[in-house]
Amino acid sequence: MGCCTGSAFTPAPDAALDPLKRVNYTFGMVLGVDDFRQEHAYLAARDERALRETIGYGVLTGLGVTAPKPAPGEGQQVRVAAGLALMPDGHLVGVPTDQCANLQTWLDAEKARDADTALNETAYVLLRFAEASDSPVPIPGEPCRDESELSADARIVDSFALDFAWAPPNASEDLALRAVVAWIRGIKVRPAAPAGQTLASFQADVDTGLRAAIEAAWGDNLAAPTVPQPAAATPALPTPSSVPALPAPPRQLVIPRAELAAYYAAAFEVWTRLLRSDFMAHHGPVPKAKPTAERALLLAAIDVKPGADGTRAVRMLGRPQLLHLRLLQEWLLRDGSQDAPREAHYLLGKGDPELDHAQDLLADFAARNHAMTRIDIVPDTTDGGSGNKAKLVPAVKWPGGGSGGGPDYYGPGMTQPIPVADGGTGQATGPQTGQLLVGRAAAGPAVPARFELGRLVGAPVPKPSGTTTNIVVDDSSAAPSIRLDTIQDIGPGASPAFASLTLTGDLSVDGDVLVKDSLTVDGTLTLGAPHNSLLATDDTGVVVPARGWDGDEKALAEKSSPPYAYLPGQPAPVRIEDGGTGLQQRPRQLQVLVGVETKAQAVRGEGGDYVLASLVAGKNVSLALTQQRPTETGPGGWRLTVDASGGGEATRVVAAGGAASPANLTAVTDGSLVTIDSVQPLHTAAAPTFAALALTRPPSSEAPDAMLGWRKKDGQLVLTAGAAPAADVTRWPMRYVLKPDELVYRAGDMVLAVLVAGVLDLPDPRKDELGDGHILVLSNVAAERLSVRGVTVGTDGTSLTVARGQSVTLVSAAGLPVPGWLVIGRS
Repeated sequence: MGCCTGSAFTPAPDAALDPLKRVNYTFGMVLGVDDFRQEHAYLAARDERALRETIGYGVLTGLGVTAPKPAPGEGQQVRVAAGLALMPDGHLVGVPTDQCANLQTWLDAEKARDADTALNETAYVLLRFAEASDSPVPIPGEPCRDESELSADARIVDSFALDFAWAPPNASEDLALRAVVAWIRGIKVRPAAPAGQTLASFQADVDTGLRAAIEAAWGDNLAAPTVPQPAAATPALPTPSSVPALPAPPRQLVIPRAELAAYYAAAFEVWTRLLRSDFMAHHGPVPKAKPTAERALLLAAIDVKPGADGTRAVRMLGRPQLLHLRLLQEWLLRDGSQDAPREAHYLLGKGDPELDHAQDLLADFAARNHAMTRIDIVPDTTDGGSGNKAKLVPAVKWPGGGSGGGPDYYGPGMTQPIPVADGGTGQATGPQTGQLLVGRAAAGPAVPARFELGRLVGAPVPKPSGTTTNIVVDDSSAAPSIRLDTIQDIGPGASPAFASLTLTGDLSVDGDVLVKDSLTVDGTLTLGAPHNSLLATDDTGVVVPARGWDGDEKALAEKSSPPYAYLPGQPAPVRIEDGGTGLQQRPRQLQVLVGVETKAQAVRGEGGDYVLASLVAGKNVSLALTQQRPTETGPGGWRLTVDASGGGEATRVVAAGGAASPANLTAVTDGSLVTIDSVQPLHTAAAPTFAALALTRPPSSEAPDAMLGWRKKDGQLVLTAGAAPAADVTRWPMRYVLKPDELVYRAGDMVLAVLVAGVLDLPDPRKDELGDGHILVLSNVAAERLSVRGVTVGTDGTSLTVARGQSVTLVSAAGLPVPGWLVIGRS
């Protein structure tokens, strides 16, 4: 098989003989062909069983798989290197030379056999044991026998078969072995076992834990999947923490260090006596054998579709492999001290010469009275390293530090005070009454900034110019004291100057008073005789007597004129602009103020004037102004009566309505008062009641498929924009798929009528937050072929094909082990 002309590697014939029987050689027995074949079958099966049960199975050497990038116009070649493997059924299979097959030829044949295989993503390369015949020799003939029956092969050659497959072989035993080792490795080793733990109870807990770990490690890989799935690059080794289904033991499992060998022997005894016969893939007369025989060995997984660079990924990590005993022997006998992480940093009670980085706490702290410590980051040059490490350094009481500059700490009885840089005062003595801690600036590198004890001292200091604070602080003195001084003298004999002055009591001034800003008096202000009338101020702020209003509008507009005030008995009325009527005379009986606006005033927008007008009775109208005295029912007062009876029949208000229906408005007349009211409230906040309601034009909505309904917030009958549920209107939304890019699932889809061929990928109900219960009806109306992916069958995901003229009803199911869509109907 040195060229890639076909997709098959080699054929694999079968043989069926009883491996438990051997020939009972007896004197005088006539031996035939079957006897020699049976003897060989017994011996071969014994060897195979011995290898299988005592060593295991896996790749021993070589058998690398590659998929080089094909040349233009050529199909994808898959090459398997020469090598040796021990098969799951015990056969020792050797591939003497490199092998090659054409993956593309195999893919084309599979696609012709079943078009759905085009959706698969991964193909697997499998190795099997095979036999081949060789060296034909002549055999005695009989009458009427064909020439092809006159010879037979004198030799049978142990050979091999390499195949492509859509599913990997069963891997239950390999996963079980990894789970057992990881789980037992996870048992903690402690100085002593917990109270009540015995070897028997330990074995019972190991039995329960191993079974749960194996079942969890299997997952969906117990049997070959019915739907081909992509292979993982490297299966993760199971650990106790990665097995969520592992039940918690009745107590924490512990192996006592003094009985390490006995407890490990007990754990392995559970595997060999109770579990191995149940979980192994058997090939022979082993009790409790299960039909999970592994007769093929997985060599690699290959991506069916090439990547962007035209190559296909080949994954070999994770396939069963078998280390030979000499390698394991050298591994175990190699320097045992290297098993411990010697490069790690340890804090020990005393030193350990085998741990280069360990720190001897007992020696480090014995001479320091076990004082507090700190962690320093120091260079790490152990074993030629160039990084850093954390070092636990003993501390000494301040002001120590040792010759090596070690850390210190503050405690009672120190010889020096805590420095300012570390949050102290730098003072070793207590302050006197009135003293303050005063900060002093640094005086060069030798004298850093510090605190000193000083006082507040009142003393004159140089006065600043311009705007400043109320008190001047002088901290420039060489002494630690601070001097305070006001800006100007405020003693009884001083003459301070202020920008303004506010008094809440009396002010007595013997001389002139000059106020350059505002003057506020909260008390009594007495002025001299010239100002004995109503006061005002002119434009310069001088207080002057106010002038009574005399109606001189021209003088009022002049700024030089004295201020005016409205006074009783003034010669001119109060102006309309100032809230008056502009009239001087009093009104007569039944006169009212009426605004009159001339054309000129209207053009200028000034507004009109008030005039006194009299109410005059007209035809059928009489006026009466009467005064009523206060009574028990009312306060009395003036009343203006307008009588429209005119001595004859008064004007009536007729309620509107029809002959066959009640009036729409009700009119009630009480003397001269007419009250008109509707039958029931009709304003926007009312809730009227009607026997029937007909709308010829309800409020419109933007949705073309809107429905008629009530709007809850205001009780209006409107066209709603949202479609009613299917149960309310007995109609399901339907969408027609006419283009390939429209063959996708959209939110709200219920019925899809497909007229174009393609593949529909259904969303994961759990990831896309669909949840359970969403119905989708898919009908193939005119497509030649329609495939649907994301359907769940049992605990597996699958795809289905909907033929032309058929339909399928699906429902989303997010709570299944494999979330997807269930088929609930098909036509």
